[in-house]
Amino acid sequence: MFKKILSLLFCLALSTVAEAHNTDTLTVFLKKTGQIVDSKDSADFIRTVLPPDPTMDKDLYRVLEYYPNGKLKAAATSLTKSADVVLDGTYIEYFMSGTRKKTAIFKNGRYNGFETEYYPNGKIYDIVEIKDFNDRYNPGIRPGSINNYTVQIVELRDSTGKLLVNHGTGHVLIFDDDFKKVIEEGDIKNYKSEGEWRGLIADSGRFIITFHKNEFKSGISYMKSGHHYTFKNVSEMAVFSEGQSAFNSFIKKNLQYPESARKRKISGSVRIAFDVETDGTLSHLKVERGLMKSMDDEALRVISLSPLWYPATNYGAPIKSHRFVVVDFYYDPYNY
Repeated sequence: MFKKILSLLFCLALSTVAEAHNTDTLTVFLKKTGQIVDSKDSADFIRTVLPPDPTMDKDLYRVLEYYPNGKLKAAATSLTKSADVVLDGTYIEYFMSGTRKKTAIFKNGRYNGFETEYYPNGKIYDIVEIKDFNDRYNPGIRPGSINNYTVQIVELRDSTGKLLVNHGTGHVLIFDDDFKKVIEEGDIKNYKSEGEWRGLIADSGRFIITFHKNEFKSGISYMKSGHHYTFKNVSEMAVFSEGQSAFNSFIKKNLQYPESARKRKISGSVRIAFDVETDGTLSHLKVERGLMKSMDDEALRVISLSPLWYPATNYGAPIKSHRFVVVDFYYDPYNY
């Protein structure tokens, strides 16, 4: 239910100053994903950081965000002048129509208490309480429970105002960011997911996950391709089929210390990046951080010999993913 928060946080982490209109104002061009772009024409929204308003608070910088058409997207205040904002105070986000979309309170860059979201028609969608939140703000996506913070749904209503969740118990409807369609739904009881949750997997299929008191019990996905998959975790990263220890042994067994590096007594690590295909094979190997050509080439050679990996999965379905490994070279003067 809350995976969108990762995109939200990623967006801020990538924020970089793209343009400075003057020494007092910073302007950043961003995509929804957090990707930095060089021009307004390529951006999904524009963030500006302005000097403090002495009539309001002389210590807080003003943060304004705009849609490409110039309409206000969000307004907030930050403790820092940098594009990597540290929000403090009230944050308000707007739909492109100009109606309010979200309000929240931040303290020292952290969510501080409750957040309220609204439907495009202006009625309240939900009120959530955010606890133990340790990450900084990013715009655009509703937060959820993940890793170092939790979100509890206190109240949730349909677009007519009918109460669906009250004090953490009821039926949850989760919409896409534009509130055009339900992408996930299920019941909660005493703030914990309970029973079957159903949802969409982008444009590729649908899933059913069964919970009991917030504990994941089982999951199954049905893809438009006709395949179906059971899963124990929504996402799994690609791993070597025989385990990390076996992979380390494989590298040690096959790695040959280049003579040119041995003569120069060079030790160090080479970082190799690659894709793990859905069939477990490796592709697009490249050196991300090297030492010298002979050592880089040897690291590439060894990794290219790798047996099959287990591919990454999303809702049980295998997906292509990007990984990297570090190949270590240790100079040993007594081993020739």
